[in-house]
Amino acid sequence: MIKKKKMMRIRGFNPLFLRGIDMSNYLRKTRKREHIKYSLLLEKKLHRNNFNDITLLHNCLTQVNIDEIDISTDLNGLKLKNPIIINAMTGGFYEAKIINGELAKIASRLGLAMAVGSQKIALDDPLCASSFQIVRKYNPDGIVFANIGSDASVDDAIKAVEMIKADALQIHLNAPQEIVMREGRKNFKGTLHNIKEIVKNVKVPVIIKEVGFGMAMEEAEILVQNGIKIIDIGGAGGTNFIAIENKRRSTKALMSLQDWGIPTPASLIEVVYRVGNRADIICSGGLKNGLDVAKSIALGAKAAAFAGLFLYILLKRGPLALLRYIIRIKRELMFTMAMSGAKNLTELRKRPVIIEGKTYNWVKNRGISI
Repeated sequence: MIKKKKMMRIRGFNPLFLRGIDMSNYLRKTRKREHIKYSLLLEKKLHRNNFNDITLLHNCLTQVNIDEIDISTDLNGLKLKNPIIINAMTGGFYEAKIINGELAKIASRLGLAMAVGSQKIALDDPLCASSFQIVRKYNPDGIVFANIGSDASVDDAIKAVEMIKADALQIHLNAPQEIVMREGRKNFKGTLHNIKEIVKNVKVPVIIKEVGFGMAMEEAEILVQNGIKIIDIGGAGGTNFIAIENKRRSTKALMSLQDWGIPTPASLIEVVYRVGNRADIICSGGLKNGLDVAKSIALGAKAAAFAGLFLYILLKRGPLALLRYIIRIKRELMFTMAMSGAKNLTELRKRPVIIEGKTYNWVKNRGISI
């Protein structure tokens, strides 16, 4: 039991509510609120310049009609109208229900695939399920991804999918966050076994998603060998959960670990190089505009996902501002395709790119031919 003195520090805490409530879920809701709070604070400091080392070659003889550009894509049989994905953010408490509802409305209007945040809290407490189910309510015909941790059981995976009638299931990998988080998991034995069992038993495509620390080609190879056909690299450069957990620590913040991870472009190049012909790759982690999306696809991604930036715009500027921002991303992507001479995403993936700076050195040191 947590000491009363410490609990009183939680904003809005009333000790009379202690009787008859699930304290683990109460603290999980508090943690989720803090994650949003600190992600908004840290977003202001993010440069989101991950793709400055990448240049997509201009085509002075382009023969593309912008009105005929096709930005549809495919993820292991999932047909997406465009490659922009609203990635996993939150769920499990009242404010999260509002956030997910607004995101779902935008996803429905623009034809975007959307992932919900970790559903663990709703699997433990069915009263929290509505904060996830609202996504399907407002986007009944759209593509929605369920979300669970790599320690989840097969039964939990199936329930998560059923909860929101999901078209696919994200399994998130977040070892650095758990390790730094005081109350986080410290034992990761059985992760690969769990993933294999879930893949064998769920009836929808499974997406393995890193949460902001990137994926190396060695681990991508292992995942593909064990049946994974969609990988979201979740590279470093966007939302940083070590930094968020450091904010949550009143003392003994682990500042030396905040730069941990594989930068998004380097991770994308590694994974595409090793398994790009056997799995569909989603690029996420610090993307900021349509040009970044175009560069990601030119490097081999099938889709590009946004989370922290979209959350910031939604909460600071409102749903209409986010809607307009995503429309701008789509327009920038199409303009970039026209300037590159690409009528569709397959042609864009064939367009030459120039890799410079830190990303070039990374790729060279990893023995990847460019």
